[in-house]
Parts: sequence; C-alpha cells; structure tokens
Amino acid sequence: MTNNLRTAIATFILTAAITPATMLAQSAYPVNFDENEATTHKSRYANAIMLTSSYGAQKVEVNQKKEKLLYIKRLDDCLRAKIGETVTAGFDWNGTWMCGYAYIDFGKDGKYDVDYDDNGVNAMKDLMTYSMYKNKDSKGATVSGEPSINPPSFAIPTDAKPGIYRMRYKVDWDSVDPGGNISNNGIKKNGGVIVDTRINVHGETAHVTVKGTDPLKGTVTLGDQYTELNNQDVEFGKDLTIAVGVMDGYDFISLSVKHGYGLDGDAVVDGLRQWQENTIMAYTAKGDKLTIPASYIDGDVEITVNFAAESATSGSSYALNFEKDLAQMNPTANSLTEFSITNKAGKKSAIAIPEGTTVYRDALTKEVNAKPGDVLTPSIAFTGDTEMGAYLYIDYNQDAVFTTPLDETGKPVVGSELVSFSAYNGKNSNGEAAGATTAMPSFTIPDDLPTGVYRARLKIDKNNIDPAGDYSMSDALHIDNYNGYIVDFLLNVHNAKGKLDIDARGGNIVGYDNNGVGELTPFGNEISLMPLAPAAGYNVKSITVRHGHNLDGKQYINGNRQWEEYEVKDAKNEEDFTIDAAKVNGDVRVSALFEADGTEEYKLRFADEFDGKDYSLPNANVWHNCTRENPTWKRFTSQTAEGQQKTAFIRDGKLVTRCIKNTIAEEGNVDMISGAIESSDKMYFTYGRIEGRLRTTPHVGNFPAFWLMPQDNSAGWPNAGEIDIWEQIDTENKTYHTVHTHCTYDLKLGLPNSGSAYTNAADYHVITLDWTPTLLTWYVDGAKAFSYAKSKLQAQLNKGQWPFDKPFYVILNQSVGNNSWAKDADVNFEYETLFDYVRLYQKDDEGDIFSTISDVKSNESSLDVYAQQGGVLLVAPETQHVEVYNISGARVFAGSVQGNRFVSLAKGVYIVAGKKIVVK
Repeated sequence: MTNNLRTAIATFILTAAITPATMLAQSAYPVNFDENEATTHKSRYANAIMLTSSYGAQKVEVNQKKEKLLYIKRLDDCLRAKIGETVTAGFDWNGTWMCGYAYIDFGKDGKYDVDYDDNGVNAMKDLMTYSMYKNKDSKGATVSGEPSINPPSFAIPTDAKPGIYRMRYKVDWDSVDPGGNISNNGIKKNGGVIVDTRINVHGETAHVTVKGTDPLKGTVTLGDQYTELNNQDVEFGKDLTIAVGVMDGYDFISLSVKHGYGLDGDAVVDGLRQWQENTIMAYTAKGDKLTIPASYIDGDVEITVNFAAESATSGSSYALNFEKDLAQMNPTANSLTEFSITNKAGKKSAIAIPEGTTVYRDALTKEVNAKPGDVLTPSIAFTGDTEMGAYLYIDYNQDAVFTTPLDETGKPVVGSELVSFSAYNGKNSNGEAAGATTAMPSFTIPDDLPTGVYRARLKIDKNNIDPAGDYSMSDALHIDNYNGYIVDFLLNVHNAKGKLDIDARGGNIVGYDNNGVGELTPFGNEISLMPLAPAAGYNVKSITVRHGHNLDGKQYINGNRQWEEYEVKDAKNEEDFTIDAAKVNGDVRVSALFEADGTEEYKLRFADEFDGKDYSLPNANVWHNCTRENPTWKRFTSQTAEGQQKTAFIRDGKLVTRCIKNTIAEEGNVDMISGAIESSDKMYFTYGRIEGRLRTTPHVGNFPAFWLMPQDNSAGWPNAGEIDIWEQIDTENKTYHTVHTHCTYDLKLGLPNSGSAYTNAADYHVITLDWTPTLLTWYVDGAKAFSYAKSKLQAQLNKGQWPFDKPFYVILNQSVGNNSWAKDADVNFEYETLFDYVRLYQKDDEGDIFSTISDVKSNESSLDVYAQQGGVLLVAPETQHVEVYNISGARVFAGSVQGNRFVSLAKGVYIVAGKKIVVK
C-alpha cells in the first residue's frame, strides 16, 4: 500500500469519525485521532523529550502521566540546533516495547512528509530518525528483540535555512506515520504519545539591524564604542553589549528588540511563534553600555532605540489637556479617597488620594507594588456620580506618554498602556458589556517587564479613554464639569527578593547580633545590620542606604523616582541599625566608610577589593593560579587560559571561584575544573589580622576554602604547617577553622586543632584570623569562634606544634570533595564561592609583609575628572576605587573605574578625589 493511499484511507476514517470543528483544528500538522483524546494506559507515559546538540542535553517537560493525553503540544518551548551538526533525539519514557520517532517539517507546509510502504521507508523527507520500522532503524541496522525507545542520531541538513520549525516526537509501535498508528496494535492501545514542539535551526551568527536611529538624538555602537551597529552578523546565542550615545537635550529611554525569523511577517504561523518583541529599559544599562541577553540573539535581530526630549524631574512631560490647577466645578459632588491593587494571593497595595479641589492630584511620592506576571485587580474608593468611569494607565516603556490602542473588539491590544477600564462605548477592558460603573477588571503585569518604578495614572471621567482627560468639546463635557479626577502615582514592579549589596570601606557591615548578611533580601521586610570595625581605633564615619531600582543609574526617569537615599544617623561601631521595611522596596545598597582615629595599633598593609573589570582575571601582581596536583583540593584546578577564565574571575566587585563540569578538551581527562588562586612568591606575611568577606553555595560535595600555606615549604606537609582560616563542607551551615602540623596531624598531640561556628552558609560572612607570635584566634562576623595557642611545653614544640613563626601566603579556592572531608562531587552542579575582599592589618612592631610590588596597600593610579551636563566623567588608565561625595559629605557614588565611566549626578557641588566639581 502506498503512502498516498494510506493518507486517503486515514482521511476517510477521520472524516467519518470526528467533527468538522476538529478537522479544522487539525488542518495543519494532523494526528490520526481527536487531539483531545485521553490515554488509557496507566503504566506507560512520557516524562520529557530531549535533544542533545552542541547546546548539551536540552529537555522539554511533557508530564503525560498528569495530562493523560495522547497528543501534547509544547509550542512555547524551543529546542536549538546548528545547521549541519549531528544531534540526538531522546525520550524520558516510562514503559517497554515501544519505538521512538522524530520529525522536523523543513518544508513548512503544515505536515510531516515521509514516503514509506510495508517494506520500509523509501524516502525520509521530514522523518529525521526512528528506532524501528519493519525491523530496521533509520541507519538501516537490523532490530531484533525489544527495540530501543531512543532512535539513532541524525544530522541537521546542511541546506536547511535558518528558522523556527515544528518538530514532532512520537512514541508508537512499528509505524512511521507521523499522525500515529491507529491499527489495533497502535498508539492508542499501547499507550504512546505524540509531542509537538519548536526547534530553532540556525547558523553560527545572528544578523542585527538598527531601525529609526536619529543621529541628532543619539548613536548606537558595539560595546567598543567605535564600531557602528547596523547590518552586522554577531555570534548566535551570546550576549550582545552595545553602547548608546545620547545627544544634548535628549534622554535614552529604551530599546525595542524584535528577534527571531520573518520579522516582517506574522509573529505566529501555523501555531509556531516565529518572532517576539521585548523591551529593554535604558536604566538597566551600566554607564552607557547595555547588554542584550543571549536569548534575544536567536536569529534576525531588529533594534529600535527610543529617545525622548529631556524632561524635568517634575513629570511635566505626561500630558494633560488642561492646567494642573484646574478646579473641579463642585468638589463635594464626588469623592475619591483610595486606589488599590490586589493580587491573586489576596495581598493588597493601596495609596491614599491627596485631598484637594483640583482635577489633577499629584501622588508621585506614593507607590503601589506588584511583581512581574502578577494578575492584579484594581479598586477605588469612590462615591458620587454613578455615570463616571474609571481608567488605569501604566507607562510600560517609560517614554512619558500613555498609549491607548484598542483592538476591533474594544479591548486593549498587547502592549497598550491603558491596562484596565470600567466602561468605554458600552464595554470594559475585557471586551464585556458594561454599563455605568467604576469597577475595573483584572489585568496582568507583563512577566518580562523589567523591575523598576513606572508612572501610573488613574482617571475618573465619562466614556473617554484619553489619558489627558476629556477637555476637547463644550464646557459641559469637560472633566472639571464632571468633577472628575486624574491622579498620577508610581507603580513599583519588583521581584520577591531584591539584591542586598554591602560596600564597606575600611571596615565591615555584618548582620544583627554578629550574624551573616544574605545576598538577597525579601521585599518589604526590615533589615537589621551592624557596623564592625577591623580593630580598635577605627570608627564608622558614615553609612548611606540607597534603595529602589537601578541603583547605579539616574534617580529619576521622566519624573519617576527609581531610588532614594538616606544617611544612617549616629551610626556607631557594634551598634545595630535597622532599615525600615518600607525602604526595602527593591534592591538595597549599604555603603559604609570607616576611618582610623590615630590611636589604632593595627595598620592596613594590604587590601584587594576585587574591583577590576567584570570578567577580568585577578591582579597578577598579587595572585597566580594554583597548579594541578594530587591533593583532593588540587585535583581539578584549571590549567588552561579558557578554564581559568571560567573558574576564577572578577564580577560585580567580587572574585568568583567556581568548580564546574569540564567541557574543555585541553584541560585533560578530568571530570571537573576548579578555580584556585594563591599569592605565593608575590605576597606573603608573618603575623597580623587578615580578614575576608565571602559566601558560598552549599551543596553536596562543596569544599571551598580561605587559607594560608608557608612560603617556605621545604619541611613538607604537615610539618611546615597549614592555617585554614575558613572552610565549609557539603550543605552544612557551619564554618571550620583548623591548623595542621606534624604534632596535630601525625602525632595527634596538641589537640583540639579545629573549631567551628554555626552559620547560614549561603550568607556573606566576615571571617577574621588574628595571628600573633603566641596565639591564633578566629572570628566569624566579629564573634570569636576558636583559638589555638603556642604550647609552653618544649616537648610539643620540638615535635612541631607551632610552625607559625614564618611567612605564609594566601589561597582562595573553590574545590569539591571525594568522600573524605566533603562527599563526592556532583559533576553536573556549578559550585561557586564569592570573595568580596581580602585585607591585612599589622602592628608596626609585630610582623612583616613581603611583596613583589612596591606598595600593596592600594592600587591607586591617576584619575582625571571632568564635569559634564548631568554628571561627571571619570577617566582612569588602571582599575581603581573611586568615591564621590556631595557638599554635605554624603557619599553618592562608590565603584570601580577603569577607562571612561560616566556617573549621573543631580546639579550641585561634589568632591571627587579631593577636587571640587560643579555639575550643571
């Protein structure tokens, strides 16, 4: 029987068996049964489908056991494969004696073509691979006994055009029919499944174009700031960093990024999304550079840059059809006292409406709160004219204009900034019939909306969607005559948790009662912290708290306040202070400055704040990578430049150390590669107080360390000694502090040689070792954890109890266990430990420090400062830490600078590197 005849018979059967509506639904990519038909086989089901390609093992969850369907669509998911590469389709399948099949519709004709008969497959066409048909697999190999569910690998055709294609996975018995075997021994009886998904078949590059850039407003270049960005090929699936230059008189507002394939055509074709459009807000930029995420560089990419005329922070750019002081005709006729939104969980966020007699009410000091993806129900406390309607707008793209497009049914289109209304031309914003009412339907915050503070507007008016108010016809129809309202307020779109960044210079900030500090903090929960001086004679000079969103960017975007800042009053060493819950409204940065008062015994001798460029390597004047050797902690140490770049690098002002699965052939036959740096031969010292701020990611096999080893190791280990300042093991919420010597390790004398403290291992902790000629003392967040003293028994000293009277160097590493100290490593997990800084203090008359560089205390270099409109330009040939203070002494900026960095500042007088700068 030919394939055409089979198709004709199947069509006849389907026509007789299912309704015209079902036939219409299956006109593209049909299956040989009702799409909604349930599976009746309880012991056979698909958990997931997989594709192994150059991206590794990609998985799409199917969960057939729960959905109980024979046909399942997963068209929101998208696999990836390169043209010409060999890939493997697979099934996570529960069951036996079934076959696996995979199809890709490269013809994009709404069906999967395959030419076959009872003797086998004559032409594969859209059939990519199969594990068995007529006792053969797709490679022609004979299949005897139970077939494999997973078919052989196959190659993506070299002549395939880049694009989004429909891919079908099928579990069936001995049938290459893409619609399913509907015989008595077919897909229904045997409990098979058909799963349709998408696959992005692509080349090595993505093509980028830029639309609508007006050189009078601004420019767009690659991140190097020199290469114009337009009609260029960039690496597929990699972050793209661009630079946006803005001309005087304009603001850069956002990027619209349209990406995928067929950008001039329909977004969805035959049920497959071909492209989508995302907005990247300007305030996500770092300086003038902005990163387009790798997930958007997935085919053709069209960038539209949105500039707007510079506007004052008063918010005057949001139009009104009347003057702001326009009075209501009869202020007592209507009453509006509250606006609120309530999410699905029932949590309400509300603002009080300012009292007054004018139509316009400015509530821009008030905000309501929501998360991306929230479904919100708006509500108002309104009494009065029952013919009034309520209208709610949100300026999603921060362009100071509320757009209000509706579709042909009267509903807001996707992207409309009129998000909800009670009644307009007889319908509400859901398109439902609505009479006179102020009850607004629920709406959804876009799940990809960047966190930030957005302008929102509530309008009480009559059958009018103009956000500027009804003021265009006769006086009788004006909004003031209706005694209506327009209220501008702020919408804070936030994550469940915000980043908590501690930037303490010359001292430390720890948690309440000598605890650690989390990297994230729950929205709306107060934070208790404590200043901790490194030693007596150091005092906290200032603590500044900045909270909100985009803490490094402009404070106002079109009048919408993104962050606020205040100084903690009367801050004192080791006295807790609290950040109120209302101020934990996004990200929080605590900047503290400590100063010596002249009585200090301990002087700063060395500090590495890890303030280099993102993804740069640690300072080579101080650190070098550890070698790979036999000890457990060294067995995976990365040895190639590529490996070291992936496992020990600078990011966000911290040293990132990792242990990850090895995918680099040049690293040799090791399962993982790990990051480890040391200061041997470059910086080593005897005695002093050394401290580091760090956090790790607890997981089975975790074994990171901050420790010291002897510069002269000629006596060997453990005779020459080892001081473990900090270690953490597996998932334990515990720190370990240990010494190893011949006396303690080999002879088991001079014990205990190890102590610990209970902590939350995932938090940041300040770990301190105080090393004197006779005593080692460990502190965790300022609390003493363990001590180890030099013995006065000469017999023990003769046996090597105290080898700690000579120089040691520093090691920072992320290693993993082998079931000795820590358990065996999880090869597929990405272990990570972050080091915020390492600082060494010494007394003038106790201890030495040796270094190959002339001054290890700081990394100072020349800094040029230029006052510019809206801020200052900082220019530094070498990486250095720079702080900017306002004329009142409050720190307004602290960060790493190398090259050119623009810092946005309000008009005023500032102090930078001891120089007075006037910003106009």
